[in-house]
Amino acid sequence: MSKGKNRRRTPEEQAIHEEAVRLRRLTDRQLVEQFHRAAEPEMAASARSVAQDGAEADTPIGNTSAVQALLTALSEGKCKGIKGATAYKVAQFAAEMGLV
Repeated sequence: MSKGKNRRRTPEEQAIHEEAVRLRRLTDRQLVEQFHRAAEPEMAASARSVAQDGAEADTPIGNTSAVQALLTALSEGKCKGIKGATAYKVAQFAAEMGLV
């Protein structure tokens, strides 16, 4: 890399570049450990929001007749290529989202 490009970087860009270089030099184990440490706070926050969403998903949202009609049509095989197992998975997913 030529010296001219280094001078054109802002201090923020330089800090990002230095962090990227540091991460590229880590071993696989160090990189995975770094990733897990960074993801732990995010996972804890998302687990809390998923628990809150799960409590809200117990009650259906609005009018569910259209969703029920779709699930019935899928389970009857009216859509080419979708069989019982796929229809069951879609129905379970709709129930988890609170659509049914």
